[in-house]
Amino acid sequence: MRTSRCLVLSLLALVVACGGPTDPPAPGDITLTLTSPSIGAELSDATISVTGSVATTNPEVGALEVWVNGARTAIGGDGAFSVALTPALGINHIDVEAGDGFGAYVVQELDVLWVPAYLPPVAGTAGFDLADALELRLGQRFFDPRPFDTSLDLTTDPVVAHDLAAALELIVRHIDLAKLLDGNIQVGGGTASLNIVIPSARPDKIVVDARIVDGDAIALDIDLLGVFLATTGTFRFGNRNLAIAGGIAADMHASTRLGIARAADGTIDVTVSNTAARVGPLVPQFTGPNGSELDAFITLGGNDFRRLVEDLIVAELVPAFTNQVPPLLESLLGAAGGVLDDVRFELEALGTPVAVTLDGASAAVAVVPGPASGHVTIAHDVTLRTTTPAGAPLVPVHGTSRGAPRVDANPARPLAATSLGLDVRHDLLNALLHALWNGGLLDGAASFGGLSAGVAAKLPPVVVPTPPESSCKIDGERCDILLQLGQLEVSLADFEQSFGVSAVAGARIVIRGNTVSFKIQTVPQLRVWEITTVEGGRLTSEAIRDVIATVVWPRLFGAIGENLSITLPIPDLAALGLGDLAPGLMDANLELVMRQRPSVANGYLGLGADLQLATPPPP
Repeated sequence: MRTSRCLVLSLLALVVACGGPTDPPAPGDITLTLTSPSIGAELSDATISVTGSVATTNPEVGALEVWVNGARTAIGGDGAFSVALTPALGINHIDVEAGDGFGAYVVQELDVLWVPAYLPPVAGTAGFDLADALELRLGQRFFDPRPFDTSLDLTTDPVVAHDLAAALELIVRHIDLAKLLDGNIQVGGGTASLNIVIPSARPDKIVVDARIVDGDAIALDIDLLGVFLATTGTFRFGNRNLAIAGGIAADMHASTRLGIARAADGTIDVTVSNTAARVGPLVPQFTGPNGSELDAFITLGGNDFRRLVEDLIVAELVPAFTNQVPPLLESLLGAAGGVLDDVRFELEALGTPVAVTLDGASAAVAVVPGPASGHVTIAHDVTLRTTTPAGAPLVPVHGTSRGAPRVDANPARPLAATSLGLDVRHDLLNALLHALWNGGLLDGAASFGGLSAGVAAKLPPVVVPTPPESSCKIDGERCDILLQLGQLEVSLADFEQSFGVSAVAGARIVIRGNTVSFKIQTVPQLRVWEITTVEGGRLTSEAIRDVIATVVWPRLFGAIGENLSITLPIPDLAALGLGDLAPGLMDANLELVMRQRPSVANGYLGLGADLQLATPPPP
């Protein structure tokens, strides 16, 4: 009850108590008409214009007044009023009250959506084409954050590599390089030839350096230090055959450039160029009847035996392991080029079941060199299509909608402090929710306590950043985003009543292994108001609030949060055959580990992770 009405009623009571000569006149019937905005309007102007008029059947009683969202509003002589409200991002609730200070106030409530811009769906469908919807950023830390010529720490169990260079070191540590060679190796010919078998080859130390460099490439340097090659075979020169036993130690070095580019079909190409191999000083450790003579050949140099041994290392052994590197990077970056590759969801809530297909393709690849700020960034376009679960086209239920809400018309990417960053536009989340809404998923019927209610969502759900002042938490963790649903209308034919509902629920991004999903609050914040005015209506707003919280909301968004997920790119070690090269790699665990909370800024949702390869200690 407004203050002015209380004052007038107090004065009337005083007159009656003092024996006034006449009864006060009866209040008139108040009529409140809103001309703007309309229920469920999708707005983007700088202000929300609330206009309308108020009238009474008995202008002799009291004075007409209007309150918009709690603030008294000026009324013209014809009863018209106009207010410009400053909008908030997302769902805006408008509450208009009108009265004459004597009778009951007339109330009208409605929800509208305000965002700075909208993304229209593909004509005639509920689907979307989203440019630059995802961006995968592989920083220099992803490839190699360590100082040059630094090796992996092998003192832990399991041994854990946190970047690509360290992972390569760890993989090579597990591999007996000799297994990469095929049986007998023959080099040379004519007057001198080497027929040799290398039963084992293990380095004392491995150092891998990977740097993002000019030319859209990764410069990869691999040092195998103190490699002992166990050898058996023969060295033939002239008319002599010398038996080879024991072995030889050497440092081996390989370097290559791995070019990274987007192919015409949207995949990521890794091309190998400028490959070079060299061998350091040879330390002979031959045994057997010809050991001393073979040692002398190596020590003195300038002879066929030393030349053939060096050719063996450069032409056979070093390529045996350097050739394993490009497939690993192609697997990694190939997965990065298809973060969303024909991902399909089938969802069912209140109305029409909807199948959603998301398909992403790399649109651009940027390779930026730099010791700290260098990165490889892969931008993805995403197509979003909706059908019935059987594959039939869906006719849009809300064909006049302006499209998916955009919380920022010019989003700026957040900066990830981790080695891998995945930035997801809010546009993608809101387009997905809009497609489900426009496909009819949220319009239908709900039953509770033997009663049936019709449910119609007049506005699409919208995801907005959690405001700094919000106290929203899930499982003790601050909510990353807020999910808003406005102007949900619940009709109960048995009671001839209908209610409007606004709902807000927090959501957190949950990372399990390489899967990103959303956890939505099970009990939302609800605002409920009566749309119809029925004399003696038996259901109250409080009763409807309970029904929405316990029946409708779980059906609307319980399954959605559990079924929407994105798989982050991780190469398949089994597909690379690494387990076949070394038993210790059969139990290797390659994953992306989240090191920081998701960040939300300027239209993007940023996820950060570090690469982690864990294996048993190498032999």
